[in-house]
Amino acid sequence: MTCVKVKRGHSRIAAVVLLVSACVYFAACGGKGGQIPVLGAVTIELTANSNTFPPRIAPGATLTISATVFDPNKGGVTWTVLPLTFGQLSKATSDSVDFTAPSSFAVPTTVTVTATSVTNPNVTASLQISASPIGVLLVTPGTQSTNLLDVPLPDQTIAAGNTILVGADIANDTLSKGITWSLSPPGAGSLSVLVNGPFAFQVNYTSPSTVSAPTTATLTATSVADSNATASIRITTLPSGGGSNVATIHVNGGPVPGQVYANGAFINGVMICNPGSVANLTLPVCQSVDGILVDTGSYGLRILQSQIPLLSLPALTGVGVTSTSNTLENCYSFTDGSFVWGPVSRADVYIAGQMASQYITTLAANAAIVQVISSTSTGVPDGCSNGGTDLNTPQLLGVNGILGIGPEPTDCTLAGVNYCDGSVQPVAPNIYYSCPKGGCAPTDTPVLVSQALHQQVTNLLPLFGQIRAVIDLPPVAGSEPTVDGTLTFGGFAPSGATTYTLDSNNNFTTIVNGQNLTGFIDSGSSALYFPDNLPSCSVSISFFCPAAQTPISATIQGNTQGQGTVDFAVDNADNLFSTYPGFAALTTLAGPASVDSCSSATQLCTFDWGLPFFYGRPVLMKVDSCTPPPNVCSDLQGPTWTF
Repeated sequence: MTCVKVKRGHSRIAAVVLLVSACVYFAACGGKGGQIPVLGAVTIELTANSNTFPPRIAPGATLTISATVFDPNKGGVTWTVLPLTFGQLSKATSDSVDFTAPSSFAVPTTVTVTATSVTNPNVTASLQISASPIGVLLVTPGTQSTNLLDVPLPDQTIAAGNTILVGADIANDTLSKGITWSLSPPGAGSLSVLVNGPFAFQVNYTSPSTVSAPTTATLTATSVADSNATASIRITTLPSGGGSNVATIHVNGGPVPGQVYANGAFINGVMICNPGSVANLTLPVCQSVDGILVDTGSYGLRILQSQIPLLSLPALTGVGVTSTSNTLENCYSFTDGSFVWGPVSRADVYIAGQMASQYITTLAANAAIVQVISSTSTGVPDGCSNGGTDLNTPQLLGVNGILGIGPEPTDCTLAGVNYCDGSVQPVAPNIYYSCPKGGCAPTDTPVLVSQALHQQVTNLLPLFGQIRAVIDLPPVAGSEPTVDGTLTFGGFAPSGATTYTLDSNNNFTTIVNGQNLTGFIDSGSSALYFPDNLPSCSVSISFFCPAAQTPISATIQGNTQGQGTVDFAVDNADNLFSTYPGFAALTTLAGPASVDSCSSATQLCTFDWGLPFFYGRPVLMKVDSCTPPPNVCSDLQGPTWTF
């Protein structure tokens, strides 16, 4: 008598018992007549006709999954798939099945195909398939990274009558159906297709020959295989200028529906990518974010976590502590006591033709060090919150992020001195904290961090290879709904402008109404703020409300050079807001920086030249002598303003 040897399976013990019982009952397992089925362990092995492991599938594509089944009863298998509503199975047999992915989907999905033994339903085998959506990315053809992949292309500016070359990369287009191009609105320039696949797609966009004001066209590349897979950029034609170092800025009330951010200068199309990322071996993972406030009063990019849901920007860990699992968190406080809090992270950032990118160089040090503003308010130390409000939503912050391009290379440097690395003071300021996964405790204290090791939130200008930036906004006649201007990375002020040097605190002197005030220029401030006897508003208490528009003249005096006069007017803010509801550009908006005139040391003796200062006046800012990264700040004169 020969008994079947059990190999493996989910019902091994039961199979042995049944087999032994059968042999005893019939006295022999062989012979003719009265023969019963031979029982034994069932095994299943699955394979797919894919050259990758785990197997991958693109939209609309089909994979055949085969089952190698050991089953003496030759019962075969049945097939199931999860998720139930994702794709479909077809041509199912006892040993194979076809899985077809949906023709369109946006999110990478793991599909599990399972074969179940007919003889023994407890025996199953599963195969996981990675379903990757079709992806389209607009790129700059010929500008390739060290991975030989084209560089992502953000929004662009162009001079009237000029041409720009735009390329497209496409991933997971297994049938090589390619893309189509479209332009909106019709007539906003013209397109000329140069290369149309199968491995390259390029088009020339030519702007209108003349424009009287900035005019924006949207260029879109759409996958033929999946019309939901698109990529777009906005190309703005300027009456003069434009180029790879010029971005448009908009005083338009901000990105939050139902809220008007008065005198806020916003930049759109800031492209943020996972640093060095390559999705599906082809495209970097990126998101384009609008409504980023341009702020000359801060340093570095701060982005709301809620605005980059597709990204997983890696946070810096193991900084300032022995635990390598702790996350470095950043606290940025505002003058009213409010704050934003979140991890210090690496990101690739593209604005116009400017790039701060590990994707380009493969070196982490060349990625931007940014703050991701956390969506949760838990785990914030008291040293950061200090009883203030966490502005961690667009509704609270009024913006989707802040692009700080002030005159310092990091948020911890002043006049070439770094106050966070322990070089000048042993106690760290309330800026950086090292927190475990669950968040910091209320009593946790700040830590020292090194900029030499690229651990501090960094001004993007040096990473762009620039030490200057020019904000140019047109004149505003009182109040206007919207105003468009430009932000130029690099560049120079117009001839005849005066350069003002700054002191060790990045300030100059402002003389107004007989007061010598500490002056600074801050495009992130909505008004001109200074001490004065003008009455404050009863409704909008942060602003002045004189009975009639009041003209004022001030003198700006540089620390070692530069002197000039600035004339402005202050209007009744309550009347402005009620008379011009929804208007974003208010050139006569001003407010108190102290209770009264600046006559004692207990009062705030400052003059904050906010965004109204920029209307009708090109303003150039130069960054202080730069510590890392090197070789981009050869001019060691120090920070200056020129206007």
